[in-house]
Amino acid sequence: MPPTGIRVASTLSWIVGVLTILVSLPLGMLASGRPRVSVLPFLIYALAGSAVCVGAYLVRRQRRLGALLVVLAWGSPTVIALLSHQTPATGSFLLFVAVLLIAANWKHLH
Repeated sequence: MPPTGIRVASTLSWIVGVLTILVSLPLGMLASGRPRVSVLPFLIYALAGSAVCVGAYLVRRQRRLGALLVVLAWGSPTVIALLSHQTPATGSFLLFVAVLLIAANWKHLH
């Protein structure tokens, strides 16, 4: 049985991942219905949400790779904004809390 901190971090990551995927669905529908709208935001959100869900699963299994995926998904909005010369946006607060919980329970990951 994983420690409580790992379970809470995994659950928060799952919530954020599923919500991110659900947000990407309307973006994908908007992009597919208009001729000059890019599908790239839909793909980025769907990929980030999937990465968070996979990371949450691996964190629940107490794998460090899961922690890496969650951290990368948390930081990806800032990196994407910087690469596209836009003002950086912060990541999800719930995902930030999950990252803090994962860091606090790092000794339980292998």
